[in-house]
Amino acid sequence: MSFEGVIINQGQGGLNRTETPTDAVMALVAFVNDPLTNAPNEVHQLLSVLDAEALGFDAAYDANEAVLLHYHISEFFRLAPNGTLKLVVTEKTTAKLFFESDTTKALFRANTDVKRIGFVYNNDVVALDIVQEIGACQVFINNLFLDKIYLNGIYLEARNVAKNAISRRTLGAGKVSLVIAQDPAIASLDAAYSHYAAVGSILGMRAVRKVNENLGSVDVISKPNAKKGELTYPLTDSLRGLWLSAALSNGTLVSSLADVEKRALTANGYIYAGSFQGFAGVYLNGEPTCIAISSDYSTGENNGVWDKAALGIRNALLPKVRGWFQRDAATGKLRDTAITSLENIGKKPLQAMLVAAEISGFDLVIPAGQNPNDQTPLMVKTTVTLGAIIHTFEVDLSLN
Repeated sequence: MSFEGVIINQGQGGLNRTETPTDAVMALVAFVNDPLTNAPNEVHQLLSVLDAEALGFDAAYDANEAVLLHYHISEFFRLAPNGTLKLVVTEKTTAKLFFESDTTKALFRANTDVKRIGFVYNNDVVALDIVQEIGACQVFINNLFLDKIYLNGIYLEARNVAKNAISRRTLGAGKVSLVIAQDPAIASLDAAYSHYAAVGSILGMRAVRKVNENLGSVDVISKPNAKKGELTYPLTDSLRGLWLSAALSNGTLVSSLADVEKRALTANGYIYAGSFQGFAGVYLNGEPTCIAISSDYSTGENNGVWDKAALGIRNALLPKVRGWFQRDAATGKLRDTAITSLENIGKKPLQAMLVAAEISGFDLVIPAGQNPNDQTPLMVKTTVTLGAIIHTFEVDLSLN
């Protein structure tokens, strides 16, 4: 025997600390003619616009190449200064070519913290089939899902879209959104920008929000420090001359549209920007996706909540996979004590979402009387109650 006497081991987990959330991790994929010395189709993690400039993607690069890359990156960090942006420059001219590539699949299997991807075309591709583009994006997301990688969605730059654009709600692509919001001040800088859509701004506006917040909310729950105390969180930055007005990606000013035309754009599945009459600032209309409005997943925030809940439950229960649990001696079924223990484990991430005000409630139940084995999974029934999003107030006002 030695003279240690008392042995003290360092415990872990008592403080209930969790991993840093990755809700604000986004990716920007941009077609550019000249990716400089940086190999295309590689991921560059950016924590500020300075990181992009260190790679050579500065404002001069945009001007010299007649592309918008530094702009989209700067917009992301202007709106979400605490976000993380993973940049991929590609020689692939279309999203279909990019997302069908084996290299791309490998990239995002290695970057599973990315929550949403924005794709920028940077030119008017001849005969671009947007239906095929949307379909390829949804297939890519579906394939990642089969690998248990939860990508909340993809934003496509929908260039040169007019107010009478046809509906994309029939395509069954519940995690693909078409961006047609345009800042006229940027579009007027170069003829090459005239049909651009503000994908970087949309990524930033999503990254600054919780997963349950609507992309078009006039305010956000957690503002960046520089904006704390302000009543709203618009796209507008008057000092920099950004988003003083808004247009569609074909240059049509949103202020020229009738209310019925604006409603149709949302109903048809497009993200655009606009203003409330007599109220300062430019805001987004929301986050419609390319699936029927009747679907539970017709808005980006619903997708974000489902994915976060699913990932949380999966990660909570994984340590118990192929674990040993007692059966009831009389029935041969799983004991009630084992069921209760597993239910409590599965509920932890949902409880965290409830405390963070990302959901309104939840229920997770493991039905009794189950006999799980290598052929039969243990069934878990879960529901999550979403919060209410108020899109319109209707006020009855009378004089008395």
